[in-house]
Amino acid sequence: MTSPGLPLPLDPAACLPVALADQRLETPAMLIDLDIVDANIQKAATYAERAGLRLRPHVKTHKSIGMARRQLAAGAAGLCVATVSEAEVFAAAPAGTGQADLTLAYPVVGGRKLSRLAAVCRTAPVTLVADSDAVVDGYQEVARQSGRTLAVLAEVDTGMRRVGVPPPAAGELARRISKSAGLEFAGILTHAGHAHDAAGQLGIERVARQEAAVMGDVRADLERAGHEVRVVSAGSSLTSWYLTSDDGITEIRPGTYIYNDLRTLACWSCTPEEIAATMLATVVSTGDGGDGGMRVTVDAGSKTLTTTTDPEYGSGHLAGRPDSAFTRVSEEHGVLTVSGPPDLAVGQRVRILPVHVCVWSDLQPEIYGLRRGEIAERIRVDAMRHSL
Repeated sequence: MTSPGLPLPLDPAACLPVALADQRLETPAMLIDLDIVDANIQKAATYAERAGLRLRPHVKTHKSIGMARRQLAAGAAGLCVATVSEAEVFAAAPAGTGQADLTLAYPVVGGRKLSRLAAVCRTAPVTLVADSDAVVDGYQEVARQSGRTLAVLAEVDTGMRRVGVPPPAAGELARRISKSAGLEFAGILTHAGHAHDAAGQLGIERVARQEAAVMGDVRADLERAGHEVRVVSAGSSLTSWYLTSDDGITEIRPGTYIYNDLRTLACWSCTPEEIAATMLATVVSTGDGGDGGMRVTVDAGSKTLTTTTDPEYGSGHLAGRPDSAFTRVSEEHGVLTVSGPPDLAVGQRVRILPVHVCVWSDLQPEIYGLRRGEIAERIRVDAMRHSL
């Protein structure tokens, strides 16, 4: 939750709407175009319904109870969280969000985390994910402490090589879960994050089809072995659009789609007009950028924009100014070279496109929803810095 003494970009006393030029709004400030958000949410909901899939958005992109409510109202079947502390926030949300069932898509390890997880499981429906005997053993203690039988998904590695068991080992893991006190085997889950490394749109589609093929085969093998596989969870903001229930998939878990960013754009999974997020910043210095260009320094550095880069877009650029590019970011400064008209001056406000918007959200206590170019809504980032 937002700390009481944490400074906010927008004066807490300001009445909405507020113009972006209003001096009660300091920079840097993260802006969200709510019309684009609404369209992005509806697009995913419509696709999931047409494909016969449940939609379980990953909230690590927005970390906001308010944004989760929008997704649930549009038809999302539940929410996906990344950490125990995110689960604590969304399980404790007021009625309308807290009643949504959660999937914690991370193998939880460590006594303190497991005790906190047990407290969440006592009050909210949470499906857990495991890829080892050690994790399963920990979940038995969670079940004992919470006094509930807990659903567990076996995570399958479909090519990312980060977590998950190899497909042939899924059967043994499912048996281990089924035989564990207080646990029930509920199905399988994967994340094909290596789609970000694929070459072009066709490469991403190939990753998605491989994801579908592997999960479909694992499901069939488990069912032949006598396991009930209620959940087959797959699909990211890159690969979800290539999956359907015909593949044996039951749900998709895209996250970035709600805002989108330059990485998603570079991976053919959104269009420029579907990027909802920008960072409002102020030009604090200008000078000679060399090679006939202009240097522009803004008040948003690595503590705001992060140091994430993309092979095509680098560290990003200004919205509407493809002639601009970040050359470096330090903690409080972002330095760009602008090759086009040298019409940016000290004091001018500019908007920066995100390279990786999920990390942006984790650095902001509050973001600002735009309607018709004005701030119309304050949006709390309830799970800001909840990485435990």
